[in-house]
Amino acid sequence: MSKITRSPRPLRPSRQRALRQLTKDKLLAITSEGPRTTARWQAAVLRAVGELMQYDPSPGEQEQDLRIPFAKALHEIYPEQKSDAELTDMLLLMLEVETTSLLGARAQAGAGQH
Repeated sequence: MSKITRSPRPLRPSRQRALRQLTKDKLLAITSEGPRTTARWQAAVLRAVGELMQYDPSPGEQEQDLRIPFAKALHEIYPEQKSDAELTDMLLLMLEVETTSLLGARAQAGAGQH
């Protein structure tokens, strides 16, 4: 059975703007494998998670939703500088990048277990 590959779909103009902004602000880096989050972004998310955990140190299923710390991190990086629509595009793009990265790492880890 052949492996099916899909070409990445082109980004909407608003997502293109989000990608440019996040790259310019060094929250994303463009690599040969596609966009990857940077240490700056990862530190911002860790700070957000730490602050959120002050309120509930034993997270339940709903607190494991990455959208919450991602939104908090973006809001702290761009306080009152971006519209809700811009922040939403940035949030969705960062979720997509992180999800793709995690799924790729999981697939690579599983590939060596034959």
